[in-house]
Amino acid sequence: MPQRHRATALLGISAASSVPPAALAVSGAPWWALLVATLPGAMALMLQSVFPQNSQDRLEWWRDRRRHREHLSRASPPATDPGDR
Repeated sequence: MPQRHRATALLGISAASSVPPAALAVSGAPWWALLVATLPGAMALMLQSVFPQNSQDRLEWWRDRRRHREHLSRASPPATDPGDR
């Protein structure tokens, strides 16, 4: 996705996710209702900004993650049970 379209999409998501909390705040809703209304939109925005959007970049990210996890599993010794002594 081109940078301009991505910025527009992020702006749209942030605007859409801020409407319910603003309406609840104006109506005097309790803090937990504001949190419930805000959290899903904020999480979606963070996930979209963290993960690569380009298909090739996303594939490379998952491959790198898999390589890293395999490296960690080979590097760390297997856990032993303390009761085996």
